[in-house]
Amino acid sequence: MDSLRKPFLVLAVVAVVIAFLACLGSSLVTGPPPFAERVQSTLSNPKVVALLDQYDIDADDARDSLSDTRPENPPGLGIPALALIEGLLALVLLITALPLLIGERVTGVLTGGLSIIGGLVALLAAIATAIVSFTALMLMVSLLLAAPFGTLAYLALFGSFDTGGAGVFTSLVLGLTLAALVLLVFAQQRFVKGKGLMLLLGTAALLAFVTSLLHSIVPGFLASITDALAALITAIVSAIWALLVLIWGVVAAVRVLRLGRQGGGGMLTREAADVPATQAPEEGHRTRG
Repeated sequence: MDSLRKPFLVLAVVAVVIAFLACLGSSLVTGPPPFAERVQSTLSNPKVVALLDQYDIDADDARDSLSDTRPENPPGLGIPALALIEGLLALVLLITALPLLIGERVTGVLTGGLSIIGGLVALLAAIATAIVSFTALMLMVSLLLAAPFGTLAYLALFGSFDTGGAGVFTSLVLGLTLAALVLLVFAQQRFVKGKGLMLLLGTAALLAFVTSLLHSIVPGFLASITDALAALITAIVSAIWALLVLIWGVVAAVRVLRLGRQGGGGMLTREAADVPATQAPEEGHRTRG
């Protein structure tokens, strides 16, 4: 009953990798209409027409002013930011799975290095994402509140957010993350006892849900702001996890060096495999003998 079912473990890793790739590729699928169309849609909105009348602004003058604005697309930061936590989850799952699939003797020494490199890259990417998200959030809020032309610029630049397409991607990412959890249980129930792995899985699922929620709880023209907020939250949480993975990698590397100096032999690979925040299932430890 406690034996490892390797196909389910492989499928769990594949599910998380697909979720990671979906986050990275979301911006290629979802996107706003052309800038000129967005300007026309903004100026034809009854609320915008009332705003123009309130400030006695001619619609043609407003169109000319908006035409001078750089035609940027809405940032769409929320879903790509989920790639940070999904990437860390894929890394931890991979480090956990490799010793069980191909043996600790081959992979044990590599786990510390993978954790250090992956954790460092994820940490730097999370910090960069947090800075970009915060900057975009402040820009959009400032434009929205700077009536009338700032508000018009915001609506033309960021008011067209594909909430439908974003909902499809967040649902896909959430579904794949939960599917990975189920597949791990099928692979071996001892995975559920790995508190670190379960917490990371739960964090990834929760962030996908929060991103979807922030996209849907506001009117469509405000979705770009809540999207940037979701990206900022995801980046901060991912930075914390990346730091933990980096620390685990350093600890594993120190163990490898100490055991190597002491002539640890067969114990070397086993100690190095303890990097992730999970306890490898029993089958993974049988190779110690």
